[in-house]
Parts: sequence; C-alpha cells; structure tokens
Amino acid sequence: MNWKYPLSAIALSALLVGCNQSENANKSASNETMETKEEAIIKDELNRKVTIPMNPDRVVVGGILPYFSTWYIATNSTQEIVGMHPNSYNAASHSILKDISPDILKADTSFIQNGEVNIEELMKVNPEVYFEIASDEKSINKLEEAGIPTVALQATADSDDPLEILNRWLTLTGEITGTTDRPDQIIQEGKKNQQEINDKLANVQKEDMPRVMILQYHNDKEISVAGSNMHGNRWIKATGGIDVAEADVQGIKAVNMEQIYNWDPDIIYITNFTETQPEDLFNNTIDGQDWSQLKAVKNKQVYKVPLGIYRWYPPNGDAPLMLKWMAQHNHPEIFDYNMTEEIKNYYTKFYNYNVTEEQIKDILNPSSEAAKY
Repeated sequence: MNWKYPLSAIALSALLVGCNQSENANKSASNETMETKEEAIIKDELNRKVTIPMNPDRVVVGGILPYFSTWYIATNSTQEIVGMHPNSYNAASHSILKDISPDILKADTSFIQNGEVNIEELMKVNPEVYFEIASDEKSINKLEEAGIPTVALQATADSDDPLEILNRWLTLTGEITGTTDRPDQIIQEGKKNQQEINDKLANVQKEDMPRVMILQYHNDKEISVAGSNMHGNRWIKATGGIDVAEADVQGIKAVNMEQIYNWDPDIIYITNFTETQPEDLFNNTIDGQDWSQLKAVKNKQVYKVPLGIYRWYPPNGDAPLMLKWMAQHNHPEIFDYNMTEEIKNYYTKFYNYNVTEEQIKDILNPSSEAAKY
C-alpha cells in the first residue's frame, strides 16, 4: 500500500474495521485453543488435587531447586521451563545441562525477589504450572490465590533409599507429561545399581565400613555438617558407610573443630553447597581451623561431590551414577567402577549425548563457583 497520499475517511474507516475484525478473529482462535487444551487433575505430594494443562508448555520451578533436572530427564527437554529459581539457574549455568539442553539458560529468574515469589513478575512469564517445595506454605498459598496451578513436591523421604524422592518426582512428572518410558527406565537403572551394590556389600561387617562425614556448608566462620534425616545420610547408608554425625546431628548443624576431632572420620565428602575444595583441607588454608589432624585428611580421602546435570548430592537425574561413585570411594577394595566409562554410557543411554573427556573431568571436579546457591 502506498502511504504517500492521505486516505479518505471512508477508506480509513473500512481499514480499521477490517483490522479489528482480523484481531478479534485471532483472539477468538487463541481463546478457543486455550479452552480446548486438554487438562488433567493430578494429586501432588501434599495430597492436593491440582488441575493443570496436559503437556504444559510453560513450566516454572520455584523453591524445589533440583526439580528442573527431573523435568529434563523425564521429558528430554528444558524448552518448557520458562522460569526457575536463581539458585537453580546458577547450578544449571555451571552444569553440563547447559550444553546438553541450552534452552535451560533462557529461563527467567526475576520473579524471585528477596527470596520470595513476586506474583506480578511471575505473571509476565505466563506460567501454566508452578512447582514448589511442599514445606513453603506461604508461597503455595500466594500462588493459589493468584490462580496459578501449583504442584507441591516433598523433599523428604519415608525410607533410607536415596532414590525414593527422585523416583516419586519422576513418576509424577511422567503422569503430567505422558512420558512414562524415560522415567521408568531411569528408575529401573537406579534400582539395578543399588541391588548390585547391596549384593557386593552383603558380607561386609560393620567394623569394616568407613566412618563418613558430610561437610554441608563451610568457610572460615562456619562448619555445618549433615546428619540424620538428610539426603547425605541416605547416600552413606546405601553405599556401605557409617555416618559419624547421625547420633549427634539431626538435619544440618553448625559444629566446632573439637566435635570433628571426636568423630575423626575416615572419609569426608564436601557438597556443592559450599565453595570449599578438598585442597583447602589438605593444605590447611582455612584460618582458625586445623584439619591436618584428621584421618581423612592424612589419608587424602576428602572428596568433592560431583555436579552433572545437577548437583549429585540432592535428588537428581544422575543419582544412579552417584551410587556407584560413592560406593567406590567408600569401598575401593570391592568396587572397581571406571567412572569415566560409567558417565559416558549413562549420558549416551539416557540423555542421547556424547560427553567428552573434558566434560567428565568437570563433572567429577566441579568448580567453587557452582556453590553460589
């Protein structure tokens, strides 16, 4: 159309009417699509019935930080994740998932402000379903009041099985998305690995099990360890270890060096929730703390927990690998896994991704930057 000459009033009127009709038709078609999108009623882990669209295209993950990795392994996609907690985003941006499924880095994080959900910002990403940790009642109520379908997930387990939580999340995600084959395959892989470990540990006596400590958070001002009712406790038990903090610590607790001297663990595992690396303990670089007296430090048995598609300590898609990795460190005389080959095979089979030697090195030796949660 040539806009050099002015339109007559009639022509302009006709043009505007045509545009309005076209716009209304588009809106009507859009509304019809939304109205006809199939919905499902699912029961979340608070036993609440939640109505959500089947195969949602716009997923937001809040305070249930590891869940985005569960979504990925259940669906082989992160394209649907349009929003995620900034702590989750930091882990993802330092993980191999950003290479396998780069869409994860497109997720918005601005809806979490000062540690809380900002509904106004959240609405801008137009969520179809929001996943939240079941213990955050305040956020769940706020989301429900805003009319946002919210699925609550428990981060606690009813057993000592370190795979229980992941398996529940995988099963629920399969129900939501209709992708049950992948979740079932990974659940079976975890069970197979655990059974293999159980069989090989069957004749190991308690006195031959290593005494293990999980260093959860650590710097020159704080030493916090994980004890009973924590995920680390489940990993230790499942891989033939004894948790030195189990009797003295419920959950996570700050302790002093005197307490750690009393425990004197054979092995120390350092989580990805702290910047501390094994070398910090080996070289005694922390002011006011002398780690050199400990058996684990003297024998160089201090290990940083890996970070694959997510941190290996919490429930995550690489959990079947975590079993093998920790079992081998706890009992190197029994387990001779080649973790490079194990990771290669697992990533090829379940993620359809050919991981490189350099990437495996990064998985097994995560940087301190990944700890900024």
